[in-house]
Amino acid sequence: MEEIDRDDDSKEGKLRRWVANLQLESWQLELLITGFSIFLLASGIDEYENIRARINFNKLVATQDNTVIFAAAGKAILGTIPYVIQFFLISLLLHLLLRGFWIGIVGLSSVSNTIDYDKLNLKGPFKKYIPKRVRTLDDLIFYLDQVSSVIFAYTYLIVFSIISVVLVGCFLFIFIGTINFITGTFGMSSVASLGIVLIMILFVLLFIGAIVFFLDSILFSAFKKSKWFSVIFFPIYRVFSVLSLSFIYRSIYYHLITNFKRKHIVSVTLVLVAVAVATTRLNSWDRHTFFPGDGVHNARVIETSFYDDERKSRFVYSASIPSKVVKESFLPLFVRYSPSMNMSLAFFCPDAQGINDKTTLRESIEAGVQSQFDSTKTVVELLQKDNVSAENLISIIDCIESTFEVKVDGELIDLDFSFAYHPNENEKGFLQMIDLEAFARGKHVITVNHFEYQGAPFLGEVTRERFKMTQLAEIVFWKE
Repeated sequence: MEEIDRDDDSKEGKLRRWVANLQLESWQLELLITGFSIFLLASGIDEYENIRARINFNKLVATQDNTVIFAAAGKAILGTIPYVIQFFLISLLLHLLLRGFWIGIVGLSSVSNTIDYDKLNLKGPFKKYIPKRVRTLDDLIFYLDQVSSVIFAYTYLIVFSIISVVLVGCFLFIFIGTINFITGTFGMSSVASLGIVLIMILFVLLFIGAIVFFLDSILFSAFKKSKWFSVIFFPIYRVFSVLSLSFIYRSIYYHLITNFKRKHIVSVTLVLVAVAVATTRLNSWDRHTFFPGDGVHNARVIETSFYDDERKSRFVYSASIPSKVVKESFLPLFVRYSPSMNMSLAFFCPDAQGINDKTTLRESIEAGVQSQFDSTKTVVELLQKDNVSAENLISIIDCIESTFEVKVDGELIDLDFSFAYHPNENEKGFLQMIDLEAFARGKHVITVNHFEYQGAPFLGEVTRERFKMTQLAEIVFWKE
């Protein structure tokens, strides 16, 4: 029995010594991870922006149906990540700077470790002030080592905390968004009204719980210290620990608030936040006072995103033509089909729904079996959807055309849409060939309009009067 205890003590001692050695040499791991992280963050932020743009373009499109809440929550999460990356990068650069300074002090201490104040020949108040305030190299080495390690860990704590706030906020946003789903599915019935009331009550309780949870973290676990309130707060803490993923970084949080002074933690937080905010403000600082902002779209603002030969690896968001200078007599106009148009297309062209339904395995098998008994039809004919026949496609595209307006210099043109993929990023849309034979040489303006619903569809009945023609794009070109 005693041998077993000695073996356990020996194993525990070895583990403790290994951890102690790892702690002493942790600065090497910190520098390695910091350098590698800075490289990945600096080189990966552009790639992330491309991925984010692709997801926002194809998936998280602002619509007026029941998916609008989920799309908005997804955009909020994706939109937070660049700020997290920027904050992360600034903090790691600060950590790298301090570690580099620390290594320089360590190297200097190997040459000389004392300060000869007699040689300085200080006079007056400096004779007592300087020796008292200036740290020795050993003290400075120890102090910088602590600060660097704390900043390294604290950076991850702040980043995860920001992610937690965004996750909880999106959860609450989606939760309240279920009202949209209920009204869209059940209408304004008594069952739906009861469900909405229950959801609103739960939302208020969850919202208050989220505020209390994050206040407790900001106030250094103040609510956990209350004898009576801790009983009420415990279930709130358990729920939001999962929703916010705070159980991942909980150890860092409790270690910091129990081993360091609160004023130091608050000071470091304010410094890091101030640096991040200052950097963001500096990036957004624009001295071009007499130039319109990015949100201005009209014929007097030339946007390269409308021209295929000038667009630089960006999506076609609304419409596009090959170039701003046109030499041919026919001008191809590509109008992008965005999921944001689904509501108006579903209202005006209900027969077009399901046009992109894919053939299932069951349907393929049934078509194969049926073709063996019916020699008059091939498998391809049996698998072809009824609404994608040549006749139906013509009626569908005619209906889609009725939801658009295309004008050249203010004059409506006859639409002759064709389904098309744009060669830029394979965007789906409609191709219109504009005959320029009757147009004079010089500047012209193409205006593309589309029906858009005005208001929230779940707050009332969807009627034809609520749809208004809104401008999608205004493209300037010059006919040669």
